[in-house]
Amino acid sequence: MRNLINFFENIQPFKFQKVITAIGVFDGVHLGHREIIRRAVLRAREKNMPVLALSFSPHPRQLLRPADPPKLLMPESERIRLLHEAGADVCAFINFTLETANMEPDEFLRHLREESACEIAGICVGSNWKFGRNGRGNREVLAEFCRKEKWSFDAVDELEFRGRTISSTAIRQAIAQGDLTSAGEMSGRAATLYGVVEKGFHIAGESLSAPTANLAVSAGILPPDGVYSGSVEIGREVFPAAVNIGVAPTFGNGLRRVEIHLIGFSGNLYGAELSVALYRFLRPEKRFDSPEELKEQIAADIKSIKNDHLNRLQSM
Repeated sequence: MRNLINFFENIQPFKFQKVITAIGVFDGVHLGHREIIRRAVLRAREKNMPVLALSFSPHPRQLLRPADPPKLLMPESERIRLLHEAGADVCAFINFTLETANMEPDEFLRHLREESACEIAGICVGSNWKFGRNGRGNREVLAEFCRKEKWSFDAVDELEFRGRTISSTAIRQAIAQGDLTSAGEMSGRAATLYGVVEKGFHIAGESLSAPTANLAVSAGILPPDGVYSGSVEIGREVFPAAVNIGVAPTFGNGLRRVEIHLIGFSGNLYGAELSVALYRFLRPEKRFDSPEELKEQIAADIKSIKNDHLNRLQSM
């Protein structure tokens, strides 16, 4: 089998050090995930050790339920960035294969102990984390293994939001239902779409003097069709953006797509990787009777989005 753990970055400063290890899928790095990292950091400070965050690649459900794989909230690169931001000193991925999935819990933990480039001195997980063949591993199994290894062990209780457990699944559902406020409060950040700008048909841009970037979405959950107030960071500058999700009934060809009009930006974005934050639903899609009527609506949308952007800046 491949090595269980794939260290994708330069770990020389941490190699062979003792570490406190936080383990989880961490898709979305939401408030519950950040609490696991925070607890790992507290334990690491007690022992003067760094924190290793161990995630999984691919997402276990993509392998175990290929007919119903989860749509990821973010790409792996963003997961890594946010885990570092949350306090992890080094990040790595557990290679999730069918062989990995079929390991008995003790076998999985032995591989974890023997194949890490860092010496594990403690483990921190969510209290309901399951691992090993058919999910036979749980906090009790892990606690006993840690006791034998003389590792510290922390099981972090799940956080709740309005009586509901914060989870990646709950956030996916909230976004898909158009509840961006709840999704943002559970995530600790705005719902975001990730992808590459691809060439579009130019029809609306030429007719309306409002050029758009067509985003081929690779990660993130699409909310219901409509026009949204959003933003895009390019370089170190954040541009307010009008985001249209749907078939663009006035000028479209019937295909669902994500179009972004960056307010105040000029330049060529073809091939660029973008992350598009979604803040607020503005209006549903509508077929307009004339380009002039649509122009008026776009002007009103842009004014509203600029006000949103200014309010966000003032609240920082």
